[in-house]
Amino acid sequence: MNNQTFRGEINLDAWLDRHHVDVIRTHATNLEGVSMGKYCNRGKFIKTLPGGHNVADISLAMDIAGTPHLTFWHSFRHETLGDIALKPDLDTLVSDGTDPSLGHCIGDFVQVDGSPINLCPRTNLKRLVSEIADLGYEVKASCELEFYLFRDSFTDARRKKYSNLDAIGASKLQTVYLLRNAFHAKTFMDEVTRRLNYLGIGWEGWNDENGAGQIELNLVPADPVTMADAVVRTKQIIYEVAVDQDMSATFMAHPLRGYSSGMHMHHSLTRDGESAFYAADMPDNRSDLLRHWVGGMIKTMPGAVSYLCPTINSLRRLTEFSAPPTTASWGEENKSCALRLITRSAGLSRIEHRLGAADLNPYLGLAVILAGGIAGVRHSIEPPEEFSHIGWGLPHSFERLPKTVNSTTEALQNDAYLNEVLGTEEVEYWIKTRKLAWLSFHTEGGDPDSKKPTQWEYERYFEIV
Repeated sequence: MNNQTFRGEINLDAWLDRHHVDVIRTHATNLEGVSMGKYCNRGKFIKTLPGGHNVADISLAMDIAGTPHLTFWHSFRHETLGDIALKPDLDTLVSDGTDPSLGHCIGDFVQVDGSPINLCPRTNLKRLVSEIADLGYEVKASCELEFYLFRDSFTDARRKKYSNLDAIGASKLQTVYLLRNAFHAKTFMDEVTRRLNYLGIGWEGWNDENGAGQIELNLVPADPVTMADAVVRTKQIIYEVAVDQDMSATFMAHPLRGYSSGMHMHHSLTRDGESAFYAADMPDNRSDLLRHWVGGMIKTMPGAVSYLCPTINSLRRLTEFSAPPTTASWGEENKSCALRLITRSAGLSRIEHRLGAADLNPYLGLAVILAGGIAGVRHSIEPPEEFSHIGWGLPHSFERLPKTVNSTTEALQNDAYLNEVLGTEEVEYWIKTRKLAWLSFHTEGGDPDSKKPTQWEYERYFEIV
């Protein structure tokens, strides 16, 4: 445990004194995965506990460009524009490793009376983790973050309209694990990992990825909420280091032609410390729980695309032979499938979900994955036949995953299992947000015929997601 975290302590004032924290930056995540919050004076932060400080309800009800949702409504909102609260989770309070007077605290959106808001992504994920715990299981998750890194500052990138950016690396070839490319990113990543270490975010390693200037960073497994917290903090750190070093980094899923950026999500279930996915006496070491868990995730995958590839830009990833899966498929150690199973030993048993894009909301991404598994167990859903071959270039008779806003939202709307587990009101509201993005693209300068990212996408996603 990081010595700079408040977790496990009793006296908040003493902790703030010991770490010389005068300002606390609160942090919550809206539907778009955008980091929201305030820089709070220490006295104000303490005074508002435990309920937290107020924010406008549009914090949880606006698109990524800041347009409030006024043509559709969720039951958490007032009839007029009102306030909700950002309630800090003091277990996430940590002092900053760069600014000695600054602390950070992640929280949930709640009503001003403290009652939960189901639409809050972090709240919904916590509910699903609790449901799995009620079944007797513990979940661990980990994420692989991919992003592009450029020598141009964000200011220069905007001035160049995001064209001809200077990707970090020794080669513009689309290689992977090339140490000479990684060496050019080492100064940047040294500072990123230093800040991760200070905030207590475990990381396993990083490397040069397929795209020119593309980096992958792998995080240490944790419970799903802690993992999603780590992802949003890691993204913020990478952005801030880029600003500090006059560079730019983007989690925009498809910023360049060629390889796009994903966020592969691994998870496993245990009971009493033993793998619930592994069964030594079963064929291929796969338990009945694993079979139904996979069955549910495959069954719900067409609807899950809307959460896992949430933007017009990230849907561009779903192309044959470009790394992301294009079918609702699963297979042992098969990286061309949407679900890669690893069951060669109890300690390693897990599922890697390979569909997610770099710009997804990690709370919603993990939630929709777990929702599929929960549905599979509830309804004893059997998986289709395992893929034992490459999952791309298949005959037209193989059904592909939806890859347009209209087809992904239709699949989600028609998915009774995801509606059941995630909540129909939350699903319906999410669908309306995707349709609003589609409308904005078509009416605010996006080019629906473009085969490459448009200026509308760069201006909306490059620096914000």
